[in-house]
Amino acid sequence: MKFKIMILISAILLSACASSGAGNGHGYVTSVPQVVMQDSMFRVNIQRVNGKQPIDSRQYQVPAGEATIRVSLILDRNYAPQLVSAVEKIFTQELTFNVTAGVTYQVGAKVDLQASGEDQMSGNFWEPVIYREN
Repeated sequence: MKFKIMILISAILLSACASSGAGNGHGYVTSVPQVVMQDSMFRVNIQRVNGKQPIDSRQYQVPAGEATIRVSLILDRNYAPQLVSAVEKIFTQELTFNVTAGVTYQVGAKVDLQASGEDQMSGNFWEPVIYREN
């Protein structure tokens, strides 16, 4: 009798864990691996994932559901010599998106290569975007 009760309790606990979201899985987030000039897409440095500093890696695990990442623009002057004012500054922004388990999200910076000097100084010349999903 005690054995049957223990099996029943174990089954209830396993069921509770499964319905609590413990089995929702995770996706991944990474920077685009290189500049994609035809799309004005630049690399980013991923600084925070859901408010936490990630462990140094090229690909970060993110729980399924809504995620917020903080990224900084990596502006390579070889690809954007016209953005002279912006090259020496550090620009950060946040991006919130929904993560599907098993999907890898490549994040990049969509850059306005014709931005005015004023937009460059204020940081209004780029935005973080999901470039690809795999």
